[in-house]
Amino acid sequence: MKQRILILVIIMAGSISSCTKFLDVKPKGKLIPSEVADFDHLLDNSNIAQWVFIDNNTGCNLGYLTDNLSLSNGIGNINYKANNHPNIDRYWAYVFRQPYKNPSTSDYFWDWGTYRSMAYFNNVIDGVRAIPNLSTENQQYAKTVVAQALVNRAWSYFITTLVYGPVYKPGAPNDTKTIPYVTSSDMGAPLPDLSTQEQAFAQVQNDVLTALPDMPEVTNWPSRPNKTAAHALLAYYHLFTQKYDSVVYYANLAWTAASKGGTDKLIYDYNSFSWTDPTNLINSTIKGPDNFLSAANSRENLLYRNLDAGAGRSSSSYPSDEVIALYDQANDLRFKYFFLTAPGYKTTYNNVVYDDGNRIQYYRGSKTNMTAGFSYPELLLMRAEGYARTNQLAAAIDDLNTLRRYRYKTGTPTLPVGSKDEVIQQVLDERRRELPLGSFKRFLDLKRLCLETGKPWCKPKIQHKIGTETHEGTVDSKDFILTISNVILKFNPQWNIPLDGRPF
Repeated sequence: MKQRILILVIIMAGSISSCTKFLDVKPKGKLIPSEVADFDHLLDNSNIAQWVFIDNNTGCNLGYLTDNLSLSNGIGNINYKANNHPNIDRYWAYVFRQPYKNPSTSDYFWDWGTYRSMAYFNNVIDGVRAIPNLSTENQQYAKTVVAQALVNRAWSYFITTLVYGPVYKPGAPNDTKTIPYVTSSDMGAPLPDLSTQEQAFAQVQNDVLTALPDMPEVTNWPSRPNKTAAHALLAYYHLFTQKYDSVVYYANLAWTAASKGGTDKLIYDYNSFSWTDPTNLINSTIKGPDNFLSAANSRENLLYRNLDAGAGRSSSSYPSDEVIALYDQANDLRFKYFFLTAPGYKTTYNNVVYDDGNRIQYYRGSKTNMTAGFSYPELLLMRAEGYARTNQLAAAIDDLNTLRRYRYKTGTPTLPVGSKDEVIQQVLDERRRELPLGSFKRFLDLKRLCLETGKPWCKPKIQHKIGTETHEGTVDSKDFILTISNVILKFNPQWNIPLDGRPF
């Protein structure tokens, strides 16, 4: 682990002078930060946003564990399995066959994602705090930079402990050890033990609450959290702790602050969209009210993190029948613009033709820019869910209808107020329609919702079909937990986790 973290720090140092246009950052030309501005500059590095639970071909196997995606016989057994696809872990996830990832190789989620980001965040936090004799003006600047790094760190560790750990159960001990919550940039410091989920949750909350007083209202790029994003993280955090009054409190703070300039500045009205070439929708782009529809700084992105933009298209997967059935195909403009019929996977293998024919495929990732962090529509839906679960049903429906006004054809009837369970279900259905099909959002939602036994939104098990086979995974089990790579384990014998000897 020491070796790997050291490598990450070296990468980080080199990256100061090699930032890409991804975040449009000009290099400083310094390898060793010594001023607050130098450390501040580290928070604009593209690596922080680019590799969050993304594999080397920019996909995410976590989405393949969910009920959002499906594989045909050709895609699964030929494209992935027979052709020894470089991201075969997506196929193993879909058929719930562990280990999903090769335990003997580096784990992109761990090395390129969470812990490379930590090399930036922890160096910023420790480095800024160690700068002596700051002026009064620079003291506040320093606090603001540290606050952003703390919230960045909290977001990453929160997601990571949920991916590598079991279902978090409010009121239970949650004493399963999951990940090391590394907070020191000192290579000579003792390596931390694995944190339990309860410890990780407590540290996440502490990091965000510590940062809040110094969080800026506005940042220069959505990959950098502002105060609204910090409040959104606390709302998201409390969806998992099931403290729904806190979900309402923090989501309301976030939405109220963000929407001061009007909701139109936060959410695109799909009624204003049109095609550049209506005769060729697959290759056509969408014309919106601005030129940022496909940009990371799209008006809808509150906290930007890269995601699996290709999930749902025939090179990798299709949207599941269940997802397709969730949409009002006549009135939901998300279906009109993003669920397009196109030729599916086709190949000949061992003289056998595999042809999926025309299939409905999901093009939202190529037509717009979405985020695995937080969007403003998700923030509104978090507040709606908090309202629904605290029996403020009219307020929940108001939030739902606000979002639907931007997503459905003008004139589509608004939703009426129903029973508590009906409203919760409507919010969760809208959340599933709005959030990305791939990546980890639905994966984590399944893990939190599986605790509500007997409710229609609770899914204890997920079934996947491929060809004539049916595969089943249990949400509250090892089926929905990623394991730590042997590459990491062999450097950390003090964790007492045996090396994974299963064949891959």
